[in-house]
Amino acid sequence: MTRYAGMLVNYLLYTAMIIMAILLYNFIVNPIFDWGQFGKGDQLPAQVFIVLVLSIVLSRIAYSLKYKILKTPSPSSFIQLHQYLPIRLPQAIHMITVGLAFALMFASVMKFLLHQGISELENFTAQYSNVAAFYLIASAALNTALELVLFMGIMFNEARRSVPSFWAMLVISLIIAALQPGGIAMQLLGIPLGFLYGYMYSKLKSIWYVILIGCSFNVLFFTMVKTSLFGAFGDMSDITLLIIAGVSAIYMIISTVWYSKRLGRAA
Repeated sequence: MTRYAGMLVNYLLYTAMIIMAILLYNFIVNPIFDWGQFGKGDQLPAQVFIVLVLSIVLSRIAYSLKYKILKTPSPSSFIQLHQYLPIRLPQAIHMITVGLAFALMFASVMKFLLHQGISELENFTAQYSNVAAFYLIASAALNTALELVLFMGIMFNEARRSVPSFWAMLVISLIIAALQPGGIAMQLLGIPLGFLYGYMYSKLKSIWYVILIGCSFNVLFFTMVKTSLFGAFGDMSDITLLIIAGVSAIYMIISTVWYSKRLGRAA
């Protein structure tokens, strides 16, 4: 029981750093640049970038202070904690296709839910309507990489030290879902994304693989949002959208499990 309490304390510690970063942005950075309160306005990508950078810096400080207070040596340096290990090209390509499949599933499920009258999802894409396409897509890649360093490289790695990875995956998935904009429907979609990140990170051991999944997912999704591709999904029938979502989900499940077993045999 103590081990699980320790996991939750680690998550609370680094979540507190995110909250502190948001407060620093709202009360110090925003008055200087006038980009709007966090989560509002046309400068959302810049807001997210600043908050992520501040969160990582604050997490670095918290990481150091935690082990000093506990009077125990840290298990690794803060940078080594993230696991920036070498990757192989075939596996890297595979992770990109997994991210692209998730983007297709995400877009088709969003449009299907919109067809069912869940209009709050319109707010998720509408908030980016005045953001330049290149700026949005480039910031999506950069911010996704920073998010994964924060959520997986720092929070997930610290939390899973003494508990089975499943429980650490479950909690990080709930955290990612809770921070997902767009209402309850989008938050429910964030849960499988968190599990996908946690599972592949645990199996492949390098943060670069999950960064490839996340960046390919977000780049394709926001490219669709800023072009006619996303609108084309809205013209599809419900059954077509469900087929796209189902095939994409099956591909992700089969490919990740198959790769996991293959790596296990190789080990």
